[in-house]
Amino acid sequence: MTLRKTLITAFALLISSSAFADQNRELVQNYLNSFGSRDAQGIFNLINWEGVDKESRRSLQKYIKSGFKGRQIRRIFIEPVAEGTNPSYVQDGKTYELNLKPSGQLNIVFIDNKNKRSTTKMYVGEHKGSLLIGSAVVAPEELACNAPKKEEQAC
Repeated sequence: MTLRKTLITAFALLISSSAFADQNRELVQNYLNSFGSRDAQGIFNLINWEGVDKESRRSLQKYIKSGFKGRQIRRIFIEPVAEGTNPSYVQDGKTYELNLKPSGQLNIVFIDNKNKRSTTKMYVGEHKGSLLIGSAVVAPEELACNAPKKEEQAC
């Protein structure tokens, strides 16, 4: 009986990891297709915009559009992140965090017209059944008050 339970558990893990790999491939392929055709809206559709203010949204959209000029994708892949990873940062006295729980990091290696390489890294995670790229949002006050530099906070 124990062998049967072990096999069932192993099979369930294999299926769930296969589904996760399929989501990764789909996101990577959609990003590649959108970038290749210079379809900014296609890339915007891969981003979780929940909770993102208008100014941040415009800034990120402008950054994405400017990235089309003179660059091609050389390599793109998703690598897993450690369980419990919750990146945050402080800017202008506010603490920002991701608007989803990261499960991986999308790595994009670009090459420009002069053969110069650059890399962009973005966290990805599941949101409402889809794998999306996370966006930074202002953190709830509890996280902001636990920031490393409390003197920058208004707690």
